[in-house]
Amino acid sequence: MFLTPYDNLAYSGKNWIAEGVHIRNLTVPDTSMRSLAVVVRRLCRTVREYTPDLVHVFKPKGFAGIAAMVLGASYRVIVDCDDWEGWGGWNEATSYSWIVKEYIDLQEKWLVRRSAVITAASRILVDRSKELRKGDADIFYVPNCLTRERVRSDSEVTQISPENEKKALGFPAIPLIFYAGHFDPADDIGFFCRAVSPALVRGDAALAFVGEGPELETTKNFFLRLSVPVKFLGRLAFSQYARVLNASDVATFPFPDNAVYRAKCSVRILDYMSFGKAILSTALGQNPEYVVNGECGLLVPPGDEGAYRKALDLLLVNGDLRLKLGSNARRRVLSNFLWSGSSVGTCLMAYSAALNRSAISRWSEVRKSSDVPVTDDDSTSIQPMEGKWKSL
Repeated sequence: MFLTPYDNLAYSGKNWIAEGVHIRNLTVPDTSMRSLAVVVRRLCRTVREYTPDLVHVFKPKGFAGIAAMVLGASYRVIVDCDDWEGWGGWNEATSYSWIVKEYIDLQEKWLVRRSAVITAASRILVDRSKELRKGDADIFYVPNCLTRERVRSDSEVTQISPENEKKALGFPAIPLIFYAGHFDPADDIGFFCRAVSPALVRGDAALAFVGEGPELETTKNFFLRLSVPVKFLGRLAFSQYARVLNASDVATFPFPDNAVYRAKCSVRILDYMSFGKAILSTALGQNPEYVVNGECGLLVPPGDEGAYRKALDLLLVNGDLRLKLGSNARRRVLSNFLWSGSSVGTCLMAYSAALNRSAISRWSEVRKSSDVPVTDDDSTSIQPMEGKWKSL
């Protein structure tokens, strides 16, 4: 597995083996645009050294996306979609320049249409791939899962009781609400703040925030004026993140009703389930497939603050319910969402489909229907796009 750790330069050039997988972090000089061509060239050269039969690219965007566009001329490329990246998705929530957003949208659509096979982590992304490819051939639904090693590691952390963990970490001996995120505008953190604040004001619970992002200061200011038991812990190493999660009683992650989250398949929710936590979220995206409402968590309609507040209050006063939901959630992860059995089988089916194709890509088919103009030398010329992708 080759990574370009542009968002964590401490990993640059470092290699290790995890659960039998060789992980090679390429050297990334810096995060400037100047290093983009250098890193992409290095990534393509490294892949070619291994003369692979297949190349599975994760995210039709950024370094990996450009590498896929280059490597697709010589190798069978499978592209994995785990987010909606272009217009109608993350383009709407990021602060990139217009030209960068246009390029991301072009790149995503181009790769989804053209790659030999698509794996998609959510039902919405499967449907979008079908629309872009004008059919359902060679599209495989592969939701995010956890590894057995990850679940085993979580089990070791949970050997310490939440009560003892709270005491060790300096939290008060009352129910603890856990929220982790990137504090992006697309998260609508204001909804969560408004919904949980009454319980904090009453003294029914404390709240732990983990993460960083553009909306963090706004979130801090919201709670500063309330003088309630809230801790902002910033970005944590996973070992510390795991301890705080273990100390919590309710793990929360409401999905706002937008295209980003309708297409989302959150590993964060799987983490909460693996730790055996009572989960409170909204019935959107892949959440209903992961979390069976009332059985291993509570899901409320997106945007309904009253319903969210009521469900939270129920969990805070009912310890037995929290234990039941958490136990069922962990059991569901072990039964349905590990990288083994059907999930691995589907990936192998995707690989087999790619290997059995007579051509390395769908280029000849795409030439007939794509809105991306092409020339006889197989190069692309960027033309004005047809407009923003419609929201679902």
